[in-house]
Amino acid sequence: MKFLSLKPTALVLASQLLFVAATAAAEPLDYSVSWVGNSFSGASNKWVQNFFIHTGVQPDGTVNTWSHWDEGGKKFGVYKNGDVVGNTNVNPNSLETRDQQGRLWKLNVEYTDPKHQEWEFKPKGITCAGAAVTFPGLFQPMAIAMANDGSLMIGDSGTGPCQQVLLYDVADIAKPKLVKTFGDYGGIGSGTPGQITPKKLWGIRGLGMDAKGNLYVAMSEQGSVLRSFAPDGKLLWEVHGEFFCDLAVADPSNNAADVWGIQERYAMDWSKPAGADSKWISYTLDRHKYPNDPRGLMHVKQQGEHGLTSPQIVYLEGKRFMFVGGMFASNFINIFRFDGEIAVPSGLIMQWGNNLYNTDLKWPPNKPESKASIWRDLNGDGDYQANEFAANTDRVNPGPFRVDQKGNIWMAYGFFRYDFQGLDEQGNPIYSADKITVLDKPKGVKKVARVVYLDDTDTLIVAEEGSDMRHISRVFICKDYLTGNRETVSFAPGAGTEAACVTAAGDYAFTGGWKERGRIWVNRLSDGAELGVLEPGPTVGGVNNTGWIDLLTGINAFRRQDGEYLVFVEENYKAKSLIYRWRPGAPAEDREPQGSTQHR
Repeated sequence: MKFLSLKPTALVLASQLLFVAATAAAEPLDYSVSWVGNSFSGASNKWVQNFFIHTGVQPDGTVNTWSHWDEGGKKFGVYKNGDVVGNTNVNPNSLETRDQQGRLWKLNVEYTDPKHQEWEFKPKGITCAGAAVTFPGLFQPMAIAMANDGSLMIGDSGTGPCQQVLLYDVADIAKPKLVKTFGDYGGIGSGTPGQITPKKLWGIRGLGMDAKGNLYVAMSEQGSVLRSFAPDGKLLWEVHGEFFCDLAVADPSNNAADVWGIQERYAMDWSKPAGADSKWISYTLDRHKYPNDPRGLMHVKQQGEHGLTSPQIVYLEGKRFMFVGGMFASNFINIFRFDGEIAVPSGLIMQWGNNLYNTDLKWPPNKPESKASIWRDLNGDGDYQANEFAANTDRVNPGPFRVDQKGNIWMAYGFFRYDFQGLDEQGNPIYSADKITVLDKPKGVKKVARVVYLDDTDTLIVAEEGSDMRHISRVFICKDYLTGNRETVSFAPGAGTEAACVTAAGDYAFTGGWKERGRIWVNRLSDGAELGVLEPGPTVGGVNNTGWIDLLTGINAFRRQDGEYLVFVEENYKAKSLIYRWRPGAPAEDREPQGSTQHR
């Protein structure tokens, strides 16, 4: 073999020419930035915080809230007239209030996991000046406050059937009288279950009334909703922030006319500007009907495990299903079928037998101890019975996964596939330990840490593990994988050693990294070439106002029928999901610039 010898000056010249050529090949990406999951974009230091645990209302209608955690540091929120107006602590307390006689009313609670957290509790009862008071028609009190007329307002919520604000005449504490109710009985499960209307309440964690008699209701079930109602019951305003360690995903059945979160459905109007393009129309969690749904259990979804993130919407035999992983290792894959707008626990693939991290509480109920298992809702009640668990394969390891359009679940670690076996009589997808396919790694791949499969083009995209399972090192693209090809093209992710996530749609791969604050690199699938970077623009406050991507599966992408690409990015710092809208080759004048970036 003959080698070409170059002098040092020639080497420098050659490297310069290569750099110029590469830079010229990567034209600026032209795109716009939007978001979903919060009333505010996070720009100008405005966003609705993660969680409302305690709430207080001032006479002028100022609402003070307390959260046990907000990723952006807004532990204390101040809201007024539908706006974010501050960040001050006045020690609001949804569990105590004083009446006009000066008597102290207390909602006594038992914290479910006091060694690890201070926000999830079971109510034990209400006392007045230390004396127990029994209220007729009350199921699960979760918050109390005084009304202007001296009646005691109680948020009857949790997993109870009521989901209303109950107002009691407490002049005689021996015989409280229910004088008024506010809200639709049954909450989100009433009327058309899951459909959001102003008077459907859920997860009530705070109440209050201003001097004008306006009622304020704070709700929090892994998200935050604050509503203000006039004395006649008319909704005056609402602010909300639904996302914590979560990601939005486009509905593949209707060209992204709908976008889903773990508990939310949004109707999208892509002709409207950023912030006006989404409308929250459905809340898919019904804690009363399905009390063990992990989406409603903070110790499963939000505590150390961060066990439910990054939904995937898949249609099997004409029916919609949602597959949900976790923040880091996806220790379990939760599968939900839909009953109208409500997502019902349908299946569960436990990837190990360990208990939940950083909690003494156990979930799911009746699971086999110390064994990886598969659960299916055999009797259709959306709950977990011991006889519904079966053994899982020994090949399983915690890690990211991808569900293809046929319902097969591609597993990264162990590199195998759960093969979809159809639906059972209850409408649940069937998976079993003896119905798996062990997959061949494409050429050059040592250890698969992420996996994406595109049915339309039979393209497999895998990423190798980096310094640990939270990071990836190189991305490999294998065309015609199921027809037998194992040849690959590959590229190094633009985030370098911080790279963590990869997804793909149409003709492109997208990667992101932990500390890259929402930046997404775009590479061509045909040859792996890097085309440029998508960055948070001024609409959301820019790069420095954007948080880390906290998930192993913190991005996903969808190509719309008109060729536009939607790239969704987890953005926990300001409680939302970013949306990049990119149309390859679109003239710059046709799109609103949002910080286009040259190849680096």
